[in-house]
Amino acid sequence: MALQSLQITAITAMRARDVSRPTPEQQEAADQRPLRDETPRREPRRGRDRDTRQAQG
Repeated sequence: MALQSLQITAITAMRARDVSRPTPEQQEAADQRPLRDETPRREPRRGRDRDTRQAQG
């Protein structure tokens, strides 16, 4: 309920926009990566992997 009284000022909005903007290097790296829809789906893990992880933990 405390968030209902939160007021976003113009300065806060501008700071948030600047912080969320990627650097040119980050943007270039993202452009080189394939989109999520373009990547092949991974095979689901088998039960054997799950059993060994539980035994180790």
